[in-house]
Amino acid sequence: MKNKVSIILICILVVMGICFLYLYQKNCNNNLPNSINGNGVIVGGDRDVHGCIGSAGYSWCQIKNKCLRIWEEKCDSIVVSPATTTKNIESLCQQKNGLYFPTEKICEVNQLSKTQCLSQNGQFNECASACRHDPKAEICTMQCVLTCTFK
Repeated sequence: MKNKVSIILICILVVMGICFLYLYQKNCNNNLPNSINGNGVIVGGDRDVHGCIGSAGYSWCQIKNKCLRIWEEKCDSIVVSPATTTKNIESLCQQKNGLYFPTEKICEVNQLSKTQCLSQNGQFNECASACRHDPKAEICTMQCVLTCTFK
């Protein structure tokens, strides 16, 4: 009699285990990412103003006028050679929609995100001083200015 009860208990435990495994696997499959989520929105459809898909690693390269992944293709930056004149540097800076500061010999493009700045070999500063270009400033507000600087 005890043998029959043990066999029945083992069978019940095996059936319960199979049911648990089935429910667990079904729940895991429901959590897998789909190309379209429950709201009908396409996952990966996060395009920026230039059409670049950030979640896929793409960012806008102003110089090449296209979206690219910085680890696959570098975005050219302003390269200053000894033969480059100040006027050429200023025109390159303007092409980037930046401001050229001749005393410091730098170009600042402050509309770029960190990813865009670094992809173009710029130096990103998320908290530059608002008075950074005014050496005579006596009082400066405590505010951060996002900057992307090219030398």
